[in-house]
Amino acid sequence: MENKIVEKEEIKEEKLEQKEELEKMLLRLRVSKGWTRLQLVEKLENNNITEKTIKKWEYGLEYPDLNTIYKLSEIYKISSSDFIMAKNNSYEKGLAGINKNVIKFISYALNVSFYVGTVITILIYVITLVGAFLFFLSVAYSI
Repeated sequence: MENKIVEKEEIKEEKLEQKEELEKMLLRLRVSKGWTRLQLVEKLENNNITEKTIKKWEYGLEYPDLNTIYKLSEIYKISSSDFIMAKNNSYEKGLAGINKNVIKFISYALNVSFYVGTVITILIYVITLVGAFLFFLSVAYSI
């Protein structure tokens, strides 16, 4: 009986953050349980899901399919509609800023923080712009 009360309180706490993106939600839930990515992989019981897959979900580079969302909702004892709502929030924010996805990719690929990924992305943009400017300048003077 006491376990059911505790579970209901946990569920109420989880519903407080309705505008949360899926990647943040997945990371928060896993960390709050004290699980590693490998432990979550074992709980999902799916040979196609690896630690790397879960890391991609937590970085927002990929999203779990519906069957996996249902399994996650069973594991975390949270409504699957909350996961789907969080997934929609991720899509909305993702569409609002394509640069965020580039930064996430660079952060994930180089295994650095989001801030360092932002700095690296800005440097890449600046170097690209300078390179394009120099290229067009050299073409203009060669004519």
